[in-house]
Amino acid sequence: MNNSDEDIIQLAQKLNNKLKIDHLDWHKLKGEKLNRSAELISAALCQLLISENEEDTINYLEESIKWLKGINVNKPCPSKHSSF
Repeated sequence: MNNSDEDIIQLAQKLNNKLKIDHLDWHKLKGEKLNRSAELISAALCQLLISENEEDTINYLEESIKWLKGINVNKPCPSKHSSF
């Protein structure tokens, strides 16, 4: 992809901004496999189109697949009383 495709890059960035889980929604959505997978796929698309970073693109996509297959699961945050 060449850098003259600025409109495609802007669309990918807008999509990524819509799909990323912000700090306000993190505790509510961090364990939702569809949300996490979509966020990772969007990040992979940005890595591919903007950075042309194939390795990170693959890593994001592989993590997304793990979320969809149920391999990745959310672990609760440790409580103040936790020994972790």
